[in-house]
Amino acid sequence: MTALPLNQNSSIFQTHDDTDQYIIRLWDEISLAAIQKNTSDIHIEAYQYFCVVRFRIHGDLCLFKKYRKVDHLRLIARVKILAKLDIAEQRLPQDGRLLIQNNGPASIQIDCRVSTMPTLYGEKIVIRLLRTTNNELNINQIGFTDYQVKTVKDSLKQKNGLILVCGPTGSGKTRTLYSFLHYLNQPHLNLCSIEDPIEIRLEGVNQVAYHPKAGLNFGVIIRALLRQDPDVMMIGEIRDRDTASLAITAAQTGHLVLSTIHTRNAISCIGRLRHLGIETDLIADNILFISSQRLVKNLGDLNNPSRIAIHEVLAFTQSIKSAIQKNLGCDELELIAKKDGFVSMQEQAKILANANMIDHESIKFEMPK
Repeated sequence: MTALPLNQNSSIFQTHDDTDQYIIRLWDEISLAAIQKNTSDIHIEAYQYFCVVRFRIHGDLCLFKKYRKVDHLRLIARVKILAKLDIAEQRLPQDGRLLIQNNGPASIQIDCRVSTMPTLYGEKIVIRLLRTTNNELNINQIGFTDYQVKTVKDSLKQKNGLILVCGPTGSGKTRTLYSFLHYLNQPHLNLCSIEDPIEIRLEGVNQVAYHPKAGLNFGVIIRALLRQDPDVMMIGEIRDRDTASLAITAAQTGHLVLSTIHTRNAISCIGRLRHLGIETDLIADNILFISSQRLVKNLGDLNNPSRIAIHEVLAFTQSIKSAIQKNLGCDELELIAKKDGFVSMQEQAKILANANMIDHESIKFEMPK
């Protein structure tokens, strides 16, 4: 899809129709096209004289269509009704969920997360399509190398410890955590998760939504879940000192804990935890591995455009634990890790670029320095 200029005189406004059926058809047109084009997010945006619908496809935003300004209000209302949001509330952000589907021979039903935001010319809505298949949650199919898969699976067999996945927003951290839960999802284990919001519904996992207005913040939920006899706990994100401390405590007391954290790469995550007040000994003794990742465009199959995940997995070997306890810097830690088989994202990206799987420019712009 080619991005088109957003100007008032564009000739791609849609047919005039003021019936309710028209808005229903309009939304059906947008949602069906989003499914067909393998869209990850639908953006409905208000401008002064018209509204715009854009799709995020393989990481890039592309213009789908422009609509009349009057259609914007009714389209927003339609989405809010489907997502069970307050239609009258236009001043505050809201979050909800809805389902979209196509009714063809190969029927597809996709759970979606809805977020509204007031802007200058009206509300903007972003709809995240939460596509899930068994392959997408299969540890063997999400971009790990054979060495990384072995490290991950060996760690997931442990009864206790902390596993961290780091990277920027939109790098696929949450889906990687879900793949870990999917791997662990067995009848003999009590799996619990704390999420903001719940993105993928997993049967067999006790999923709890973060809801601070109701008093359900991460700290409150973690303390309550520890009384629920959990074997595995997934904490959506470590954001502050309290959550980091509780995650370490849970790992110390016989639980396997999975979480995400925002850092540039796996090794810098250690410094981030120290900054949050976690003692060096606790970091070394309780973390099993730290994984970091990025999503880049996959050039391997031009007929089926997609993005590929590039990972680095820092296993907490005895030599890494000793180095952390000695408070060695990031460069020294990386040298020691490489002796134990660690491969950085930059090195992994170069291998893929030389195999024409990704663009060499991706290394420059996507990989952490």
